[in-house]
Amino acid sequence: MMRYLLSLLLLSVFVKLDAQVDQPAEPLPIDTTRDNVLERANNFLTKRYQRKNFDTIYLERPPYSFTVKLRANFSGSGIETHGLYEGDTYLTNLETPNRVTASVGLSYRGVSIGFALNPGKLSGRDKDMEFNIAFYANRYGVDAAYQDARTYRGWSEVNDVRQSIPADLLHSRLLSASAYYVFNYRRFSYPAAFTQSYIQRRSAGSPMLALILLGGEIVAHTDETEEQSSMKIRIGNLGLGGGYGYNWVLPHRWMIHGSALPAFVVASINRLTLDGQQQKMPYSFPELMLTERIAVTHDFNSQHFLALNFVITHSLFGNPNRLRISYNKWRLRLCYGFRF
Repeated sequence: MMRYLLSLLLLSVFVKLDAQVDQPAEPLPIDTTRDNVLERANNFLTKRYQRKNFDTIYLERPPYSFTVKLRANFSGSGIETHGLYEGDTYLTNLETPNRVTASVGLSYRGVSIGFALNPGKLSGRDKDMEFNIAFYANRYGVDAAYQDARTYRGWSEVNDVRQSIPADLLHSRLLSASAYYVFNYRRFSYPAAFTQSYIQRRSAGSPMLALILLGGEIVAHTDETEEQSSMKIRIGNLGLGGGYGYNWVLPHRWMIHGSALPAFVVASINRLTLDGQQQKMPYSFPELMLTERIAVTHDFNSQHFLALNFVITHSLFGNPNRLRISYNKWRLRLCYGFRF
């Protein structure tokens, strides 16, 4: 009897185990949904990255999916004004201290993320705030920077008498952006010079359209407490123009890029407030905006490269007989990268 009972017990265990193995697993909707989203995103990036909408004699994609970049970034800005006020001629020249940051970036099939470190912020010496964003594609792209700066310092001249201007008397919040459209985008590549997501195989250039924006405000305070302001300038300028860019491919895996995009101001909403009285800023043709870019790239081999690029934006507006303002914003970047 015990033998039959033992046999029956073992048989029931095997049946139970068999039922557990054959029973389908419970669905995992969260993980499955996440995997499907990642797979669709990866397929989209892969198709986009491998799309041959360019002339392969002049351009090619790097044969690797990932790129890591180590970058040193330098930036600064300057404001110059001159004109005539109540019979006195004046000239001011102010600049921010050069800003230094270090950053690391990771790219996958042309899409990048990055992290930046500012030693000046950690030590408390840097009171300014700055954000930069850039999107470079073969056909079109944009380069934008927002700056909240309080560290302008320099000098002023009134009737040829010069005096120094300390920091914290001028506060600016300015957004500058420059967009481009490339006509010869199948042979000429901005990303080859600035993001290294393409490789320029032969020299090529292209005419381009440019759209440039500058907006924000500049406030000049009468004292370091910032309780009173003697002048406030609200800026809103939109420029439209065009220019030319060229990628010069040299022996031994070197490439030099240069481009200039001048634009005329076609719309402006500039306002000037002096001692509480607001007035429209004087206008004088031409009011100009200009974006210049320079880049040098050297590929040691298909995986390792070194790149240097420089971007500067100039804006000139107002009337030289009353108030003329010149603003420039620049960024220099040194980068070492490797692909895998």
